[in-house]
Amino acid sequence: MKHIIVGGGSGFIGSALAQALRDRGDRVTVLSRTGGDQRITWDSLADGLPDCDAVVNLAGEHILQPGRRWTERYRQEVITSRTDTTKQLVDAINASKNAPDVFVSTAGKCFYGTQTGAVDYPQLDEDSAPMGLDFPAELVGQWEKAADHLDHDRVRHVRVRIGIVLGKVDRGGFWGRLWRIGRSRGLLPIVRLPFCLGLGAGLGKGTQPFPWIHIDDMVGILTQVIDDESATGRYNAVSPGIVSNAAFTAAFAKALRRPVVWSIPASLIRAVIGPERASILLEGQNVVPKRTLAMGYTFQYPTIDSAMENLVEITF
Repeated sequence: MKHIIVGGGSGFIGSALAQALRDRGDRVTVLSRTGGDQRITWDSLADGLPDCDAVVNLAGEHILQPGRRWTERYRQEVITSRTDTTKQLVDAINASKNAPDVFVSTAGKCFYGTQTGAVDYPQLDEDSAPMGLDFPAELVGQWEKAADHLDHDRVRHVRVRIGIVLGKVDRGGFWGRLWRIGRSRGLLPIVRLPFCLGLGAGLGKGTQPFPWIHIDDMVGILTQVIDDESATGRYNAVSPGIVSNAAFTAAFAKALRRPVVWSIPASLIRAVIGPERASILLEGQNVVPKRTLAMGYTFQYPTIDSAMENLVEITF
């Protein structure tokens, strides 16, 4: 049995990871804003890190959080929620008398940047440099840099770059369930409503790559890098079966048994969420999990159709 501390353990990925670890017999302590049973707060790190075998940091304000207008204040929240928590954890680990065996820091696939108006999308593996710099790429760069001062002589360091994580969603058979989104758990619940109404749409030109991953594979990769003592450095947490935005849209609509009738113009997306965030949806990166596959990880859901078959449930 291992003792694993999970920063951001109450979020979408963190809660799934914590449950999987507990299911296999590990002890999990969640690091969050509020304390409680099997939880500690970020403020408590000033008193030192509890003895543990591994630390995983998944904390960070969602950059595409529904209902949040893109302001300078929100922009700064997105940055500090990632960089400050990472620095806090690394400082606590370095100061620990009994350091954990491994620290898993996470960031986004947006590290690889974008090329506005790109037609050809080169494959980007863990060793690739950014194609170009935009705000999301600069954010990830700062996020990863915040972990650079980890004491690598004492602690194995794994960096995981995460694609768009897909979780379960259902299509209810009556209006009361049709409009309810509930707690946002990944992308699918957020976009479920318009698709259920038959108003599903692609984004912009639709040819941009859509680097996705099933939540079970996301948890599987994190679990493997915790356990594999040879795992170190960068790993891309994206499915090998990358598709275009248009192909993803078609697969989701098919799983919900609904048509795709239009495409949202790029200009409208930029106007609604702001140009700094729009590149996440409109440009995309052709990210491949080269080192993840070389590590020996076997994807449970390597294709978008297999993922949709598992994730989408028709409940009438």
